[in-house]
Amino acid sequence: MRDRIVILSDTHMGRPDAVARSPQMLRPLWQGASAVVINGDVAEVHDPRYRVLAAKQVLELHDLCERDDVELTLLSGNHDPYISDARHLLLADGSVFVTHGDSLHPAIAPWSPSAARVRQAHDRAMASLHPEDRGTLAARLSATQHSAHEHWAQFEKALQHSASRQLLVRPWMVFEVLWYWHSIPGLAQRFAKDHAPGARFFIFGHTHRQGIWHREGITLINTGSFGFPGRPRAVVIEGGRLSVYRIRRRGDAFCFADRALAEFSLSASTISNSKGAA
Repeated sequence: MRDRIVILSDTHMGRPDAVARSPQMLRPLWQGASAVVINGDVAEVHDPRYRVLAAKQVLELHDLCERDDVELTLLSGNHDPYISDARHLLLADGSVFVTHGDSLHPAIAPWSPSAARVRQAHDRAMASLHPEDRGTLAARLSATQHSAHEHWAQFEKALQHSASRQLLVRPWMVFEVLWYWHSIPGLAQRFAKDHAPGARFFIFGHTHRQGIWHREGITLINTGSFGFPGRPRAVVIEGGRLSVYRIRRRGDAFCFADRALAEFSLSASTISNSKGAA
């Protein structure tokens, strides 16, 4: 019986300029697997410019996985906050914590022109909860889901500003992104400690900055993105091991690099055979 789980993120399907132009390009990544998880920002279903194509590609994704007898799990992210009711997973008896990563900061993307509005929507959502519930994982994820949806509800008013245009009119945004990237390992470590204290691995995406970091007994793994800057990675859980692979594009399909970038034992209390943290 197959026992192989493949975890990806940030495929951003539906964009005409997307690196992952179709689910068919992703199909080789789950061959031989029992399950595939796409950890948020699966498709641009909340972007009014791309939602029709994005919805079609999500249906195709489901169809391909069904044909291949692979269980598909979609976790929602900030670009598709209601694509799924699922916002996180605990795998390998709770040692692996998986969530998109947009909940690490109340503004979701603190460098964005809409960051202040997103944070206000997040704070309103948190304030509406019972005080005893506000520190829970469910509350954090629900507030982020709500504020992401509010962002897209207002997005059509600002369609004239593309990402490149924003960089021109707000050049300091580059430094804000770099500072957030610098802060991510610390934010992720604290988030995991608060909401999945039994986990030894925290897998997330969202920031588009791939990486592996070790902080206070937990290994933090960001799987990068199929969008800009386009350096996606995959996590594979199989046979009591967790492996991280670079993803390569060969023609019109994606595949794993020949060797794992890093490998860890899920049963050992210490890191096993780690090959790097970049």
